[in-house]
Amino acid sequence: MPKIHVSDINIYYELYGSGEPILLIMGLGGSLLGWQSQIPTLSQHLRVVAFDNRGCGRSDMPMSDYSMSLFADDAAGLLQALDFESAHVFGVSMGGMIAQEMTLRHPSMVRSLILGATSPCLLAMPPTPKALEATMKAQEMEPRQAFETTYWTGYTDEYLAANKEDLWRRAQAETAYASPPEFWRRQSDALAKHDTRERLGAIAAPTLVIGGEDDPLVPPENSRYLAEHIPRAELVLFPKARHSFNVELEEQTNAAVLDFVRRHSEATPGRPHRQVEARP
Repeated sequence: MPKIHVSDINIYYELYGSGEPILLIMGLGGSLLGWQSQIPTLSQHLRVVAFDNRGCGRSDMPMSDYSMSLFADDAAGLLQALDFESAHVFGVSMGGMIAQEMTLRHPSMVRSLILGATSPCLLAMPPTPKALEATMKAQEMEPRQAFETTYWTGYTDEYLAANKEDLWRRAQAETAYASPPEFWRRQSDALAKHDTRERLGAIAAPTLVIGGEDDPLVPPENSRYLAEHIPRAELVLFPKARHSFNVELEEQTNAAVLDFVRRHSEATPGRPHRQVEARP
């Protein structure tokens, strides 16, 4: 299994494809298996770098306090250890928070920034009470019960009706490498302290903010705030989509990401951007 030493831990990673590099950063408790809807398509055009955050999957799980700055330094350190001077960076959910922090701490390493279903400060624009309750309860449940309790937060009712068993099989595979409860809590503590609201104006990398209009876990006002406060950021919100927009709307998500990366290959700060919202 490919692992590389970064700072105080060994990080598990996988590489795919060729071309300009894109670093994929997964969210709370999730391993790189969460990118299975993106890697096959993106790797046809780009050099994909996917990895497990500390406290998750096959990376080390140190018994210490976690923070967004620590996660961001892990991500930057991984690129450096793999001899990439810079990369396009795509983070979803907590991974998008890590990506914000990475861009602020290591600006020269980020060619472009893609923020999926994420927040500048989730405590300020929190999940719906129902979604938060379901997520917290699921941490104490067996996998199938947890899936039944939380799947609605990720997908539209129509998509669930047609794909529920396929999604359960996917969830089973991902659960095998998800964070154990103790390390999920450590990641969650880091997420709760995340706040980039006063620093977003310092992000110079071309930025795409993307997500679902009906996301109950990271409500769309988070995406709108990011797009309004990051200079020249673009905004794509998919109508009716929820937190797992990148799975349900795999083709649309991949097309948007590839289009953005192509337009910002070898990007330099200050290049003109546009701001748009997705339409049905």
